[in-house]
Amino acid sequence: MTDKTEISFEELTSLAGPSGLSEDRVGTFRQQYGANVMTPPAREPLWKQYLEKFDDPIIRILLLAVGISAIVAVIKGTGLLDTIGIIAAIFLSTGIAFFNEYRSSREFAILNAHRDEMAVRVIRDGHPRQVPSREIVVGDLILLEAGDAVPADVFVFSSCELTVDESAFTGESEPVKRDVRDRVLKGTYITAGKGQVIAAAVGDEARMGAIAASLGIDHVTETPLEQKLGNLAGVISKFGYMMAVLICSSLFIRGIFTGEITGINLDTANNLLRYFMLAVVIVVAAVPEGLPMSVALSLSLAMRKMTRANCLVRRLIACETIGSATTICTDKTGTLTKNQMTVVESPAGFPARNDGLPGSPAEWIALNAAVNSTAHLDTRDGNVTVIGNSTEGALLRWLAVHRLDYGKIRAETHVAKQHLFEGSRKRMSTVIRLNGRSWLLVKGAPEILAALCTDAPDLTGVSALASRAMRTLAFAHREITGENEDETALVWDGYVGIRDPLREDIVASVAACGTAGIRVRMVTGDNPGTARAIAHEAGILGNGTVVQGAAFRSLSPEEQVLAARNIDVMARAEPLDKLLLVEALRKNGDVVAVTGDGTNDAPALKHADVGFAMGIAGTEVAREAGDIILLDDSFASIVRAVSWGRSLYENIQRFLLFQLTINFCACLLVFIVPLLGYPEPFTIIQILWINIIMDTLAAFALCSEAPHGGLMNRKPVARDAAIVSPFMVLSIVVTGTCFVLAGILQMSTGFLGGNTPAEISTVFFSAFIVAAVWNGVNCRALDGKMPPFFRGNPLFFVIMGGVIAIQIAVVQFGGAVFETVPLSAYQWGRIIVATASVLVIGFLLRASFRYYTRKIADGPA
Repeated sequence: MTDKTEISFEELTSLAGPSGLSEDRVGTFRQQYGANVMTPPAREPLWKQYLEKFDDPIIRILLLAVGISAIVAVIKGTGLLDTIGIIAAIFLSTGIAFFNEYRSSREFAILNAHRDEMAVRVIRDGHPRQVPSREIVVGDLILLEAGDAVPADVFVFSSCELTVDESAFTGESEPVKRDVRDRVLKGTYITAGKGQVIAAAVGDEARMGAIAASLGIDHVTETPLEQKLGNLAGVISKFGYMMAVLICSSLFIRGIFTGEITGINLDTANNLLRYFMLAVVIVVAAVPEGLPMSVALSLSLAMRKMTRANCLVRRLIACETIGSATTICTDKTGTLTKNQMTVVESPAGFPARNDGLPGSPAEWIALNAAVNSTAHLDTRDGNVTVIGNSTEGALLRWLAVHRLDYGKIRAETHVAKQHLFEGSRKRMSTVIRLNGRSWLLVKGAPEILAALCTDAPDLTGVSALASRAMRTLAFAHREITGENEDETALVWDGYVGIRDPLREDIVASVAACGTAGIRVRMVTGDNPGTARAIAHEAGILGNGTVVQGAAFRSLSPEEQVLAARNIDVMARAEPLDKLLLVEALRKNGDVVAVTGDGTNDAPALKHADVGFAMGIAGTEVAREAGDIILLDDSFASIVRAVSWGRSLYENIQRFLLFQLTINFCACLLVFIVPLLGYPEPFTIIQILWINIIMDTLAAFALCSEAPHGGLMNRKPVARDAAIVSPFMVLSIVVTGTCFVLAGILQMSTGFLGGNTPAEISTVFFSAFIVAAVWNGVNCRALDGKMPPFFRGNPLFFVIMGGVIAIQIAVVQFGGAVFETVPLSAYQWGRIIVATASVLVIGFLLRASFRYYTRKIADGPA
């Protein structure tokens, strides 16, 4: 075994055998053959990623302006500080863009690495256990069944109808069956059957190679929100370019009359350069470069917070969409319930076992529960963990309570064939050899098995258990004669009642969804009685209907759309029924979130607006299809995700309100003030500084707002709703107009202070910045509602306080660059107090808007 990439099947079987590797050999094999971790693909060098930031058209214009400014400065011997300031602004802008992209790529790298933590079932030292995928080593004996992803290149050791989807490598969509000695590659999926496989190559040695490293999240997909913002940015950019042309033209005309343009000479060239640079920086100020960063920052923050809330976001679009969800189609087991299933009722009696052929229903049930199963119990440090299906795990625990060793029963029973549980069949069967004869063991839904039995049993007791919110599972058997293995002419053995209590927070979470305008619907495989009882207990069943999957499936597409509107519970549902319900609800205009854990849930997860895959009970196929993985499988985590999704949308609106107000004011002031015969209100460096505040510090401050209680007290944002709300438009127009009028008044009279033109301009510049900071407080309130003032976002006050501190330092010590003069403490106090009137404007706007909307809601008297 010198070549670790070419290990034969015989060598591997000699390493592992039916008992798997011993724990003391795992470390040795990992060192010898490598870890099951893929080396990430080579990325572009950081310096090359940074240089790409200079491809931005605005940066290119600024670079051209730098060149012209430097030439003029060298010829004239003055103005070099302006050139240096522009260069500094360019490096700061590109540096911030590079830093955010770098941090975003790291977020996704960490997210992609999560797949290495997915649990894989292995046999080591003869005992089944779960280990993270990254801990698989060559020689590990791995247990696979339908829905599992193959974690390494493997050889099939044993197969029971093991069927594999190899489309990722072959392009063939039809799954293929694999038998003993066949090789199966990492990255493929088990679609049916089960089997044991031996790891032959792990990590980089697996054939998947770079393909596996590239699997993960498509973080370049443009989401609907980004499209909205892109369209809005296009409109704003056109406005900025139009203002730039108007400003440049008006200054040129004014220059002719004031003597600044006197012919072809150096002074004229310098003034033309100043006009051009002012137009350029207006474009820089008007174009909302901060929007992409604001979106990225908000998404990154929401993704991290949602992960802490047990929602692992795989596709960023889900962060946006979940906040607009109008309905949630949820599973029951493990999502609404604790997934702590326990057998609490058995009319056939306690499970029993003898050395020969079972002689009573209780003995047949015990044999069926032990053998007709794919689950295992992993006992470590006194704790028992179910590996596999939780319902089957409850049966194994039930056997253990009555001192029956399921492992010993399996070892003593020859299993010839298994037909695994499928949602469409609602049952599972196993063919065994016992005492020289063949037997068929079947377990499944009581009404399904009852229809397959020779003598129809009385199901009255089943209905009684279902009404008490218990899941019921029936058992039957028959002897196989000849080649007929059909699940017919069965002998009824009995049934058990399995209780899985609701999670403590479910009732409150469902109520919170109702308050938030989100309708919760339960989709379950349980019978209608059980489903109705649990839905009623959870608060899901209201005035809606309880339908069975088969009945819904039999409707025409048009009838399904109509019926879906009033469905609260779908019982005895198959995966196809869940998909049909999702499609019908979407046709009704709903934004649909859906949960799923099985392989057959993948279509519904894909077709929903947001798919929540189960992180504990979910198959790898379901997790790959989902947009968000519920790490705790809890419905309450979905509610928290909704809250963060709504907060994300609001945070972007807050930043947008702040930036559009500043853009509106800056462009109008630069256009109007020179036309009135006063000096330009801003220098080039000052406008670049204002732009840096808008694009960076404001994004950090306003996009860090935590969810507030009011988010879950309103209906979801409509799918086609404008990103700029009516209140935002009102605020931009009113606040912006006040800014412009106050700015003109200061430049013409110096009413806020200043005895010289330099002091008047400095006070104007400082007041504009401080007023923008005060307006940032107003921007925290959307649609007339202010979130918790300090507790909601303490970072906002730290950042905005820092902005004022930096502004004071810029004015007091940066006069040579920013063309300012130092101000006295009295002047600063006057500026801060006077500009605080912006808070009054905001308060009046909110009060007026609330009064106006309340009048509309109340209607005419």
